Amino acid sequence: MTELSQDEFNLWLRSSYSGAFYVAGHKFEKSNAGEIRINNGLFTRDEAAQIYSMVSSRNPVSQINALFAVLERNGTLLWVLLAVAFLFLALVIIRVRR
Repeated sequence: MTELSQDEFNLWLRSSYSGAFYVAGHKFEKSNAGEIRINNGLFTRDEAAQIYSMVSSRNPVSQINALFAVLERNGTLLWVLLAVAFLFLALVIIRVRR
């Protein structure tokens, strides 16, 4: 599968075509309300264009920022942070009991 350029992505945003596609492991699809759904997180068209440019960038920091933005929007980041906090709390409790 070939990767879309920024112009092709903008054309997809403006078109009525609602087919989904994958970019670097992220699923981009249009919702019925006109918003863009990226891995089940809702984004506006402008935000989706920014996420697309970050994901398709060669800069690894930009790609990680896009990953965190997507994880935050679909609720996964909260669960990951809660699990990490629970593990740290368990480690502190174990360390204090010794």
